[in-house]
Amino acid sequence: MFGGLLLLAAGVLLLLNMMGYIHVSPGELFATYWPVFVILAGLSQLTNSARQYGSIFGGLVVTVVGAFFLARNLDFITLSVGDFFRYAVPVVLIAAGLSVMFRPSRRQRSDLGSGSGSYEEPVIPPPPPLDPSLDPHFGSTLDEAFEQAFPDESKKRREQEEKHKQPKHEYRNADPDDKINRSGFIGDVRLGDQYFELKPANISHFIGDTIIDLTKAQIPYGETKINVSAFIGDVKVFVPADADLGISVASNSLIGDMKVLQEKSGGFMSNINSKTPNYNETSKRIKLNVSVFVGDIRINRVG
Repeated sequence: MFGGLLLLAAGVLLLLNMMGYIHVSPGELFATYWPVFVILAGLSQLTNSARQYGSIFGGLVVTVVGAFFLARNLDFITLSVGDFFRYAVPVVLIAAGLSVMFRPSRRQRSDLGSGSGSYEEPVIPPPPPLDPSLDPHFGSTLDEAFEQAFPDESKKRREQEEKHKQPKHEYRNADPDDKINRSGFIGDVRLGDQYFELKPANISHFIGDTIIDLTKAQIPYGETKINVSAFIGDVKVFVPADADLGISVASNSLIGDMKVLQEKSGGFMSNINSKTPNYNETSKRIKLNVSVFVGDIRINRVG
């Protein structure tokens, strides 16, 4: 519903602007009211959480952050971004504690969903009596007669039955130890302070800087994918300038500056796709996917 109203309003404004009834710059309009998207996302999360009797903490945080940026763009408040998050950290911790303390238990959520205040154990009917003919140890006179008449055939049949009863082995390539997963809420996330073996990685962060130093990494042969996503904060990645190492970067940011290898960009809704020469011919390759909502992106080659 929120998304439909937003699309409807945007279409009406663009139509009136093209017809000359109003004079609004789309760039200026987006630069001022982009926090509305954040507020709508938070309200949608609040609605879904309330409908499913879940925690409203995440949706409330997103809504408050969007409301702050909108009020700041409209000059309703003069509080800086740093002061806002400095005061917001203890408030978020208090709200998180209250959310954990007063969160309904699973039994209470089940009672609310069923509309009754009492809980009754379901009555499980007793299992039906077992048919003796289905018992694997149940003997058959025809089988005994067949074994006496044809002992060799009976032996082959038993060997085939035992072979089919053997468990089948499944081979899986997916191993949790073959991937690096890092996440953070408030603060900095660092990877590469010490020497380590590089593996495919997924790194996500809410508020704070993400710093990845690959100069101390033991990089394997082939392509290694690293996905980095951050809501508010800078992302800095340092890669070694080795001749046999190829770097491919796909980066995007809603608000912030970028410096990826030898390319630069900045402003709103920026994106850079860049790779080193002869990327596909190098023996070692690193593929970076970086996505930031508000913050700067720096991908530098060192050495």
